[in-house]
Amino acid sequence: MVFVVDDLLNKDLLEIYVKWNEMYLLSRQETFKESDLKNFQEAIEKWANLFIKLFGQFSNSDFKLPKLHSWVHHIVDTIREFGAINGYTTETYKALHKTYVKIPYCLSNKKDVEEQMMKTVNININYHVKL
Repeated sequence: MVFVVDDLLNKDLLEIYVKWNEMYLLSRQETFKESDLKNFQEAIEKWANLFIKLFGQFSNSDFKLPKLHSWVHHIVDTIREFGAINGYTTETYKALHKTYVKIPYCLSNKKDVEEQMMKTVNININYHVKL
């Protein structure tokens, strides 16, 4: 455990670590019954509350983070609708972000960026549709 090696061991940090592991193990299930989802949601909330309590003083945004919000408030509903999350990956979204945001931004002259980016994206889409 990193906390022991780095001499950072304290009760709250250890508790967050344990809650994270409990939540993570529940998230890795292949199938979920409704009772599993209830337990998973409770584990998420316990971990998130501890995490925010311990690290909240260091957050300029009061932990208004999209990934944290999505995990706490939407992951259980997502599992209900689409099934287990084990196979989820962010690679597709990273590639789309690069193609449709990063590259067009770099090609812009940094003035009226959104308009230039949309033109670049439209040109690419039209080019690929014609192929």
